[in-house]
Amino acid sequence: MFRSLFSRRGAVAVAAAAVGFAGLSLATAGTAGAAPNASLLVGSGSQTSYATMTTLSNLFNGAPGCDLTASTSLPLALNCGTTPFAAGGTGGEQGFSVSAENPYDDFTVQAPAVGSGNGATQLEDAGANSPTTTGYTVAYSRASAHKGNPTDNDVEYATDGVSWTTFSKVGATSTDQAKVTSITPANLSAIWLGTLTCSVKGVTYNMDWICLGAKASSPIDVYNAQTGSGTYTTWSGALGYTGAAPAGITCSACEQGWVANGGASGTIVTAHENLFENQMATIAAQPDAKDAIYFMSLGKYTTTCATKIKYKAPAYSAECAGATADVTTFGGINGIGATQATVQGTGGGAGVTFPVTRGLYNLYNNSSATVPASQATLNFVSEDGFLCKASTATDIDPQTGVDYRTEIESAITANGFFPLDVSGTPFAQGTVTYPAVITDAGYAANDAAGSGFCLVTNG
Repeated sequence: MFRSLFSRRGAVAVAAAAVGFAGLSLATAGTAGAAPNASLLVGSGSQTSYATMTTLSNLFNGAPGCDLTASTSLPLALNCGTTPFAAGGTGGEQGFSVSAENPYDDFTVQAPAVGSGNGATQLEDAGANSPTTTGYTVAYSRASAHKGNPTDNDVEYATDGVSWTTFSKVGATSTDQAKVTSITPANLSAIWLGTLTCSVKGVTYNMDWICLGAKASSPIDVYNAQTGSGTYTTWSGALGYTGAAPAGITCSACEQGWVANGGASGTIVTAHENLFENQMATIAAQPDAKDAIYFMSLGKYTTTCATKIKYKAPAYSAECAGATADVTTFGGINGIGATQATVQGTGGGAGVTFPVTRGLYNLYNNSSATVPASQATLNFVSEDGFLCKASTATDIDPQTGVDYRTEIESAITANGFFPLDVSGTPFAQGTVTYPAVITDAGYAANDAAGSGFCLVTNG
């Protein structure tokens, strides 16, 4: 079922679940005072941004809206009732004023991770695969790569780096590549394409860690993530390879460590392709773990490989979840380490120096789509919505006394990623062919398009 359901509206949400969400409206919310129902907004897609969006969803869900327990409300239908109200006005939930962030008590949840590409497909299929068997449709999709569909708008709200990973120690034994901390883009490309070669002291080596500065000759065994993930899209795009099993897995000189350490030759490809992204646990259990090279998100590495984590430019070392008996390296590229300064840059997408970066996005159906995004969806994830609008820098969360922008950025950084701004100052968010248009009176406290804390691009 959905993760992290309805953080503060438990009793009401449980009642709604008991009647199969019969009273929920997934269409455009009504105008203020018109007794709209709360809207369920389901996000699906990326594994990379799953935890981040769960945290941000809980923050949005917690923004006080209309009082669903008032005598004029219809709590079992999550209906705001007949008493007129306006964002910022009295009579809201828990005795607070009705927030401009979430006046109708909309609530959003994150469906299980299926990969950025699959999430985008669910969204774009207009309900046909959203999915068909569970009684809900996808309102927006999580993505960790720009997807490029003309009926979507891609809203980038955070940034991340992607780099290569390996083991510097397997069990109690250091690997030959333990001292390798940086690889050039050309050599990384050659590794996944299966063409890495070098001559050391008159000896020619192919697909060998010694070509990268290892203390002794040892094979490089390449692993590849599932092709539906945004992490795969980012890495393969940067290195210039395609497919689930690039030549770095299938060439005759590749994967020598797999066979030498007891792996069956007939299982090389299936063992090295289509790994779940952003983890080292699967590789740790393989016979060629000491020779392996893979890739991960910086944000996921620093949160899931946090045991004994250290950074010594340009590389990190840590023990990862599911592989705590071993020590991993999250390496530099071209001598540059993935840090906040190199990945976040100077703000608004400028000044980035790490060679492989990508955004975290939410995708929504723009007005050219068969089923455009609802007003409730736009109010949460669009360039004018909760995660992006400039006014959150001054809108105070009445439950904490802290402005919503600070809480949004804290949620992003707590999950290992970085917001796009570095000074708390809104920036130009970009223009798209079919921008978000907020028409609902209850959501009208959203900013006008143009400035905020996200970057919006045509899909």
